[in-house]
Amino acid sequence: MEDKSARMPPPRLLILSVVLCLLFSLRVDANGGTENFSRATDPPGRELRGVWMATVLNIDYPQRPTTDASTLMADFRSQLFRLRRAGINAIFFQVRPAGDAIYPSRYAPWSEWLTGQQGTAPASDFDPLAFMIKEAHAQGVELHAWVNPYRAAMTLDSTRFAAKHLYHRHPDWIRAYGGRQYLDPGLPQVRQHLGLVIEELVDNYDLDGIHFDDYFYPYPVQGVTFPDSTTYLRYGAGKSLGDWRRENVNTFIAETHQRIKSRKPWMQFGVSPFGVWRNRSQDPTTGSATSASVSSYDDLYGDALAWAQRGTVDYLLPQLYWHRGYAPADYDILLRWWVNNTPRDFPLLSGQAAYKVGDNPEAAWDDPLEIFRQVNFNDQYPSVAGSVYFSTRSVLANKLNFVGVLAQRYATLSILPPRKAPGGVKEVEVKVFRPRNTDKGRLIVWEVQGEMPKEDLPHYYAIYRRGSDGQRRLIHRTPYGQGCTRYHYYDQVEASMAYDYFIVALDRYHRVMPDAVAK
Repeated sequence: MEDKSARMPPPRLLILSVVLCLLFSLRVDANGGTENFSRATDPPGRELRGVWMATVLNIDYPQRPTTDASTLMADFRSQLFRLRRAGINAIFFQVRPAGDAIYPSRYAPWSEWLTGQQGTAPASDFDPLAFMIKEAHAQGVELHAWVNPYRAAMTLDSTRFAAKHLYHRHPDWIRAYGGRQYLDPGLPQVRQHLGLVIEELVDNYDLDGIHFDDYFYPYPVQGVTFPDSTTYLRYGAGKSLGDWRRENVNTFIAETHQRIKSRKPWMQFGVSPFGVWRNRSQDPTTGSATSASVSSYDDLYGDALAWAQRGTVDYLLPQLYWHRGYAPADYDILLRWWVNNTPRDFPLLSGQAAYKVGDNPEAAWDDPLEIFRQVNFNDQYPSVAGSVYFSTRSVLANKLNFVGVLAQRYATLSILPPRKAPGGVKEVEVKVFRPRNTDKGRLIVWEVQGEMPKEDLPHYYAIYRRGSDGQRRLIHRTPYGQGCTRYHYYDQVEASMAYDYFIVALDRYHRVMPDAVAK
């Protein structure tokens, strides 16, 4: 192998390297010359670091219902700013809490938790979802629309429902259970309606994903049966009640995946199931070594393993809301179980119980490092692509210095893991100009060469800096989806310091884009 050390530039020389995906890197010296000098690898430090932002009961947003657009905007900006400081790079925002909407919808009234009264719109034609997507993307944060598909209302008091609510439009679809109201998952017309809800979101918004949580059939109330016997008699087709209910959910999951991918194939679709699929006592072959009182498969009729095996979800995000060593449902046992029982390399995320930190009778949650250790434990498993915390309010409450713990875990920037895509990565030709020191810092400028359709341009860029220790460190991500052809960045370093810079173009799937020619 050729010894390149003899041709390294003197310490004060400004140099720039452009990463060409899996091909080679170029060093641009002060005179504009280039030289192949190393193999490039996929950028390091990929991880999804997410939070759920709940709107139901005003858990997270808005902190107080209002029709005032400026107040709603300021509330989200404040939370986004603080979440980014904690290292968060993805938000799962609840857009459909209970048969209502946090955006203008043909199919549901405005949410009472947004404006204070169901059916009342924000002032000035304000669209909170469109605003949040734009704000999040400008900060390099993904925004996924979290939908509760079957929950129709948190109350039986119909006087609180707007005329547009399904209780008034399709009362035959509604089932009362446990003091709340739900759409009947066994009705084909319910599934068709929910498909239109999903299509409206996908078509109208530049979302990064659609997300369902653990609520399919409702959590069981002891001694009370969910009232779908008439639907079962009509559509059960000889199946057992459990198999029929699971098939209703499976069909809806598969149809949702197809609807999304046929419109925007880059948009993710995933589910956050209850953390216990089945106990070993319920399924000696596949069940986990747990003794949970509820299981997703038997009680909520969500068969997450089937979705992963059939490819009808892009990821699973099991809610692992128990501490390490908790006998009925140990965190470590459950994480390993999900890794071992989903297809190899299937993307998993872990749901973390931020709401228990400093606020739970179990002593483990008085340890501010409990979740820190859980997330570090995840690192042993390559298929675990990150963590999501429930919920925003619990994170920002900062009990036991939880924000500081997250900041310690997420001390460096991160880009998201690459995602499965239907085709190859498009090539992009990038010209990088020689960096120069200015009174604002070291200026780095680059631009896309040639004509490219806007949709083929890089979705964003990541800038890595390498010093004398040979380590590449991510120092900046550009905003998502700017659609620009020319960019610049000021690196706040001393003028005398010599660094290599790697400009990495990434597409909507977070894949590195090959550079056909560098100039």
